[in-house]
Amino acid sequence: MLRAAVASIPLICLALGAQNAPESKDVAVNELVALLNTKVISATKLPQIASEAPGVVAVFNRDVLRVYGWDSINDVLYKQPGFSPSMDYDRRTVSSRGIFEGWNNNHLLTLVDGVPVNDDIYGSAYTSEVTPLWMVKSLELLRGPGSALYGSNAMNGLINLRTVGLEDIQGLGEAKLSLGNDGIRTFDGLVGTHSRLFDVITAFTANRTYGDEYPSSDLSGRADANGNPARFLVKDHRENTYFFMKLEGQGDLNGFTLQFHDQRWQFNTGHGWVFVIPDVRELMTEDRQILSLSYTPANLGNLSQEYILRYQRHGIDWNQRYFPDGVSGYPAGLWESLETHTQDLFSRAQITYRLPASASVVAGVEADRFTYGGDDLHQSNIDINQGGTFQPFTPDNQFRPLQPWLQYIQDQPLVNTALYLQLSSGEFLGKRFALTLGARSDRQSFDFNAIDRPAGGTESKSFSQTSPRVGLVFKATDALVFKVLSGKAFRAPSAAEMFGANTYSLASNVRQLRPEFITTSEVAMDWTISPHLAWRVNAYRTKFENQIDYSPSNANLSTNLYSPTNQGVETELLWNLGPWNGFVNDSWVHRVNDRTSSLGITPSPDKVVWVPATTLNAGAAYQRGPWTASLNGHYQGAVQRRSSDFGAYAAYRSAEVEPWSSIDIRVAYRFDSRLEGSLWSTNVGGTHGALIKKFDAPFDYRIEPRRWGIAFRITL
Repeated sequence: MLRAAVASIPLICLALGAQNAPESKDVAVNELVALLNTKVISATKLPQIASEAPGVVAVFNRDVLRVYGWDSINDVLYKQPGFSPSMDYDRRTVSSRGIFEGWNNNHLLTLVDGVPVNDDIYGSAYTSEVTPLWMVKSLELLRGPGSALYGSNAMNGLINLRTVGLEDIQGLGEAKLSLGNDGIRTFDGLVGTHSRLFDVITAFTANRTYGDEYPSSDLSGRADANGNPARFLVKDHRENTYFFMKLEGQGDLNGFTLQFHDQRWQFNTGHGWVFVIPDVRELMTEDRQILSLSYTPANLGNLSQEYILRYQRHGIDWNQRYFPDGVSGYPAGLWESLETHTQDLFSRAQITYRLPASASVVAGVEADRFTYGGDDLHQSNIDINQGGTFQPFTPDNQFRPLQPWLQYIQDQPLVNTALYLQLSSGEFLGKRFALTLGARSDRQSFDFNAIDRPAGGTESKSFSQTSPRVGLVFKATDALVFKVLSGKAFRAPSAAEMFGANTYSLASNVRQLRPEFITTSEVAMDWTISPHLAWRVNAYRTKFENQIDYSPSNANLSTNLYSPTNQGVETELLWNLGPWNGFVNDSWVHRVNDRTSSLGITPSPDKVVWVPATTLNAGAAYQRGPWTASLNGHYQGAVQRRSSDFGAYAAYRSAEVEPWSSIDIRVAYRFDSRLEGSLWSTNVGGTHGALIKKFDAPFDYRIEPRRWGIAFRITL
């Protein structure tokens, strides 16, 4: 599919040469006042200027994303205060406010035009390149808790991707081809058209890379001739496609919006899912199909309504290589093959009522039903069933069927229901003060198959959470705003954390897991010092309870391992001067308490561990005539380890992860209003930095090496 898309580029170029060029509709990124006055909806579900919203909110329009070369959500988050790059297993993750984020539970919620699209098996937000930003008009980022409106997963932040409309598209559409080292091949396409009943937007992205492949040690215990941990090639080939279609109703269908997302990605497991580097390339494939229908009827006086129905199907086709040939007891190694899928159906009904003095009430009800009906294929050469022998099925290592992957919940739905209410004072307290009060009640309930009990049968379990929130905004002047914010958020245990069985890919814990909670208090200031300079600063205290992670002392069992408390400060400057614009932000976080519930992990009550305590980001962009150029960089301080991280492998890595910095650049030239060419490079200096591998191990992960390439963007 990628090769076919790339092959079509010459035909597109020939077609362009035969047509007159339309005028560009790009909005200059150096219009600082316009950017600061962009209205956001993620903080309250009501349109508000970001600086006056009861939350720490930033918005990035399509032109900002393009100029800085930010193609994924990770690209944006890694340059924002409070966030830092991390890695776990094969996945590039995002840590936040002193909390390390693992492979599956990144505590972020992603919305597309207000519709939640987190993964239904893990609860994760897909922030890497598998979710491109090509079809995005703007990205809203809310830092801190958002559960009072949005429920589970919105603990560390909320990302709302607002997709393009027909009015945002230049000509018939756009296409971009990017070629780079390490096998990077990316094609993006976007077209739109109008009909009597619908505006139709279609977007497509295909991406391929060899990834970052390098020799590394692992946790297999294999040694070289000198007795040191042996090194093997980390395999990281990745490929993904994303198809998006949106139909916006017109005329008699005004108010209806239908969206379809088809997301597919292939990957290798890097250091391996049991931290034994695979000796062969694995074929690991996943896909998601998301279909959503929303209806916003015309207002009835002061009453507005919203109705959403969203279906998600998540397919898995894994061929995992856990152990190589020759491991004791496993002469042919250990393979597990899985073909399966899950699905969930989400619905929301919401009303907003406008009161006098611009006050308002938002109330809604949500429900989600997750189902799993068994596997199309699940087999291995080793008996890894619940209560199995964990030895080869046959002397010649033939594959045999395994019991269902999520057997605990096979044919038993997982149901989530919620009610939420928000009161916003508007100008009821005067033009200087605005108060927002909100609360949400969530309940997760399910029956599960007691396959771990001799008597079997079915048991029931439920979790209930209430998420309150208060926000007070004081508008001292039109340019200076102060905020006092407090809220509680949660994340319910996911299906993968509770229901996995008969597999080495999950170590689930349905009986003991508890929801995660986070309580945050925050003060913030937004000051537009001049039309060319703005300053934002916020200070917070966050108490995180029951963070779920894989237990190093209990066979990687999903366990509530940590309860850290952090406090910190985040500050940023936004500026523009003529054709120049830029940003500088800094973050500092300090650990004030920490409790652990595993004997194999020591608490760290007075220092941040596994993530940097300080980060600094800066960027500058230039636009004049046909030229556009940008430079942005990231610095992070040393990363500390827990004392329990120093065990058998202490001699093979440094006492702390040393500070590092990297710089990305992009230079573009617009040949005419139809064609732009650009040169780009990430980590242009080739910095050799590391991202921590938590617990005791002989390795840390390597940051992305220097990448460079060329791109062409064409207006159709």
